[in-house]
Amino acid sequence: MNEQDREILNILKEAISIEIYGREYYSIFSDLVEGENAKSLFKGLSRDEGEHRQLLETQFLKVAGKSFDISKVDEVNREKAKSVFPESLEPLGIQETKDILKLGIRTEERSIELYSKSVDRTDNKSSKDLFSRLVLFETEHKKTLEDALYYLDQEGSWYGYSPPTIEG
Repeated sequence: MNEQDREILNILKEAISIEIYGREYYSIFSDLVEGENAKSLFKGLSRDEGEHRQLLETQFLKVAGKSFDISKVDEVNREKAKSVFPESLEPLGIQETKDILKLGIRTEERSIELYSKSVDRTDNKSSKDLFSRLVLFETEHKKTLEDALYYLDQEGSWYGYSPPTIEG
């Protein structure tokens, strides 16, 4: 195996790790938010991250000729994602939700940066194409999270959901 293939494999390992974290993070978040639109949004993001992981694992297999053993990476990243959330599974308040959205945005930015740099670090066409596609996917995720944060800032409503108010 040449040096460039080793570098691609290291990139793929890091990328798989990020996607595992993202999938778990969004999955937990979908259980803690109120409102069907919000739940649906985060379930969709979680599903997407799982699909990205599969794409990356397939690319790893193509380059390495063998599957990547993700058991330890999977366990560590699941625990990292869980540690972000409070122990209670009560619905989150607005400020907690905003903080978690901001962390999600930073995670997407990290993914975008990794994939953008990785495009230029390989001559492997299928890896280059995959990294380019993932930049687009993660950019969309970041925008979705930014939009959710914007809508949440608008008096606590997002995607058409507003918490009930007490009139008096």
